[in-house]
Amino acid sequence: DLGDFKDLLITNKQTVFQRAVEGERVIVAINAEDRPFTAHFNAGCGRAVDLITGKMHDFGGGSELPPYSVAFWKCE
Repeated sequence: DLGDFKDLLITNKQTVFQRAVEGERVIVAINAEDRPFTAHFNAGCGRAVDLITGKMHDFGGGSELPPYSVAFWKCE
């Protein structure tokens, strides 16, 4: 099983997508712009663990993406 892929947000300079396999879901958010971007999308969960920092990420109110950044969030 190769799992599931789902686009959650697409703009000209940002993308957020989800990969799910064997009961685990990871959301990947990319900002390819030189300024911050607040991403609003349905994460399907309220909070997630940031796989880079280990901190909790709350999706409420949008997700702030720094300039030229990528985030990997594992949904609870």
